[in-house]
Amino acid sequence: PGHHRDWIDCIRSRQRPIADVEIGARSVTVCHLANLAYWNRRKLRYDPKTWQFVGEAEANQWLDRARREPWRLPTV
Repeated sequence: PGHHRDWIDCIRSRQRPIADVEIGARSVTVCHLANLAYWNRRKLRYDPKTWQFVGEAEANQWLDRARREPWRLPTV
């Protein structure tokens, strides 16, 4: 019935949707990684387990940004 209907149904049933947040995060990450490699004009090695570039401190700075208080992500 489509993603919108699935989302509504999952709110009611407390089940996971067809396209869960993890799928979306991993999908958009590929696009961001391609852009970062393009902007840095070089190949970059990425570790999907740590969500960091391997040996690339400069490129890792682009994976997040500073947030002003009170807006911040929880520490995991």
